[in-house]
Amino acid sequence: MRILKALKKEPIDRIPFWYMRQAGRYLPEYLQLKGSDSFLELAMNPKKAIEISIQPYKRFRMDAIILFADILTPLQAVGIPIEFHEKIGPTLKYDVFNKDDLKKIKNFEPEKQVFYVREIIQGIKNYIKNINDDNVALIGFSGAPFTLLSYLVEGGTAKKFEKTKEFMFNFEKDFHHLMEDITNLTIEYLKFQIQSGVDLVQIFDSWGGILSYHHYEEFCFPYLKKIIKNIKQYVPVILFVGNNAHLVKLLSLLEPDCISLDWRVEDITMIPENIAIQGNMDPLVLFGSSERVKKETLNILNKFSKRKNFIFNLGHGIYPNTPLHNVEVMVQTIKEYRLNE
Repeated sequence: MRILKALKKEPIDRIPFWYMRQAGRYLPEYLQLKGSDSFLELAMNPKKAIEISIQPYKRFRMDAIILFADILTPLQAVGIPIEFHEKIGPTLKYDVFNKDDLKKIKNFEPEKQVFYVREIIQGIKNYIKNINDDNVALIGFSGAPFTLLSYLVEGGTAKKFEKTKEFMFNFEKDFHHLMEDITNLTIEYLKFQIQSGVDLVQIFDSWGGILSYHHYEEFCFPYLKKIIKNIKQYVPVILFVGNNAHLVKLLSLLEPDCISLDWRVEDITMIPENIAIQGNMDPLVLFGSSERVKKETLNILNKFSKRKNFIFNLGHGIYPNTPLHNVEVMVQTIKEYRLNE
């Protein structure tokens, strides 16, 4: 698999690529398949989730298929009420001071509660086997503890995260207890995906970048360290933290197999050579002209391909109204790029 070879610095014929949120709302075939189903209903429907996962590969032939699911899947599985609303996102009902709610996080049984995830993973693996493409990897994923906690505390997506930081700074003991419980849940969830057949995993700390370097070190670092140490003995681990330019040095100390960079990161010299890098095009570049898309793609390839362990990706998820022809330009530019240039 091209991505796994790149992570190990083994010889590859070209730069491997995939992109975040590659399955979903920007694809007409996704919208057609979705129908009236909510996001959660799609993620829990193995037949549809398998098809949604492989739709981008059918169109663009990238080097990885990522499991179609949501980072809130394990939270919903333990009995936390979650609803998805168009243009609003998820809403959750959870009380961080309620003993019954706190017990839910501790009672995660993936074999019983997210059995459909295994069916989806195995369905994707069967598809990969049938197309006989040895270069296609299957990526599993989870949310990071801080991001999952923020959803629980805020009751959904937030802009300023006042409730999260109030909980973090005023109720430190409670915060750390909940982070520990979510960490254990996350490890079990990722192990379940690995046992089901994924080739590597990515941890999404979507909201981690709202914290300063020192607050991330104090409140997040120990928990991510525990997850990465537990999981990388089985499969490679990619770590993505949103808005991570100020955290790159700290993320390197976590020793993931790969760090996913956003488009604000310029200096990669602080990342040890044994840690791969992934990224890092601004997804909104894809709204520019085709010439601009090709230029920006080449700029990233020229800058980062000198490392033997580079994976091309976007610096964040692809947006719903992204012009498909520009995605095609980006993909074609990557595929035509020669490593000896």
